[in-house]
Amino acid sequence: GEIQGVLQSLQIPYTGSGITGAVLSMNKRLSKQVWQSQGLPTPKYVRLNRQSNPQQIVEELGLPLVIKPVNEGSSIGMSKVTSAEALQQAINLAFDYDDEVIAEQWVHGAEYTVSILNGEALPVIRLTTPREFYDFEAKYLADSTEYLCPCGLSDADEKRCQQLAINAFNALNMSGWGRIDVMADQHGDFYLLEANSVPGMTDHSLVPMSARQAGISFENLVGQVLKSSLEGKR
Repeated sequence: GEIQGVLQSLQIPYTGSGITGAVLSMNKRLSKQVWQSQGLPTPKYVRLNRQSNPQQIVEELGLPLVIKPVNEGSSIGMSKVTSAEALQQAINLAFDYDDEVIAEQWVHGAEYTVSILNGEALPVIRLTTPREFYDFEAKYLADSTEYLCPCGLSDADEKRCQQLAINAFNALNMSGWGRIDVMADQHGDFYLLEANSVPGMTDHSLVPMSARQAGISFENLVGQVLKSSLEGKR
């Protein structure tokens, strides 16, 4: 939200969410607190410090679990932990990247991402990787990551996932465009992971990929994003 704040003070139009939406979506703990307050499903979590007791964390969340720096993106500093012995190392790594860290319950199932454009959800993308999870290497370096769109969900389940993403987007006061990441457990229940108010916007990024499936060209997508900013939507 810092860049948004500077631009807003200078009365320079910018795309996407305003200060509040940018702050809430960047901070994973705040995102989850807002979602929980509105009854939206998100994995259970605990806030950590460097002296947090690994055994207590495991007792509360079970194994495996995920350690996340609260204000980082691209899965930087994030670890999947499968044993109590590995937990402290993962916590230390996360604190190398941020002063605030959370442990989050692991959801066994498929991962999806939902792009939002001007209040509507675009087709859902399923993310698959042979790696432990969709980490930095899977996102940017590996050739084995697959992006499935159509995502393979039934029409009813895809609509349910899209509506959850819209609710999550609105709860964080996001606007214009963005992306919501979701997990589906083994029972088909969806859980909100994270929000992104400034997703990648190259011609091979996830938002343009979803837009193409909806029949929206990259040029048209850029035009729609710019139009919302010029109209002063916050």
